[in-house]
Amino acid sequence: MGKNTCENVLEKFNKRYKIKKLTNLIISILIAFFGITSFIFTEKYLQIPKIFRWLTVNATTFTTISAIVFIIVNIIEIYKSTEMTRSLVYYLRLSSAVAEAVILCVVIASNLPMVPQHLHVFDAYDSLVMHLILPMLGISSFILNDSPIGKTKLYKKMFGTWFITVYTFTIFSLTHSHTIPYKLIPYFFLDYKRIGVIPVLLSILVIYTIGFFMSWFLSYLNRKLSWLWFKGIAR
Repeated sequence: MGKNTCENVLEKFNKRYKIKKLTNLIISILIAFFGITSFIFTEKYLQIPKIFRWLTVNATTFTTISAIVFIIVNIIEIYKSTEMTRSLVYYLRLSSAVAEAVILCVVIASNLPMVPQHLHVFDAYDSLVMHLILPMLGISSFILNDSPIGKTKLYKKMFGTWFITVYTFTIFSLTHSHTIPYKLIPYFFLDYKRIGVIPVLLSILVIYTIGFFMSWFLSYLNRKLSWLWFKGIAR
């Protein structure tokens, strides 16, 4: 009787595991599809490389490439019924989710009543994808579908800010060295001539702090919620 019970539990676990991985695979395919079409079906690609000064465009590229990696990983996991989640894959996915979470926060903040100029994400397909669809898919998929790697030390949460950190300091360096012309500075808080270098550095610190908080919060939610796939499995 005990043996049969253990076999039933294992069978249920394997079934849930494959459904979980299949769901993640489908969402990753959707992310890759939306990410690619957000460039193909707009005229913005004609402005390359100028458009790559924007966080949203870079994040979309990063998230799309990451999704392709996750598609391959998920196919292998489904085929071999084995977990391939390692620190590198996990933090790559977390970093993508953090980037999309920061974008979603900006979208929400920009549409608050006290903000004079709202961000109209529904005006164009690429804007809708980059500002709303990809963030929602990326965040929800990471929280619910990705396998956690256990409780990590606080300093390791910095790994989730890879993309935000690299982007911010790269853009600041390129604008400050005039590699990116002054008139093409993407955001007002990087406009060192108008607000000064110290406020720019403080802005970068704030961005990094938000990214670090998002990294901690999303990894926490992932650890708490991903187990729901296997809830009641022993019944």
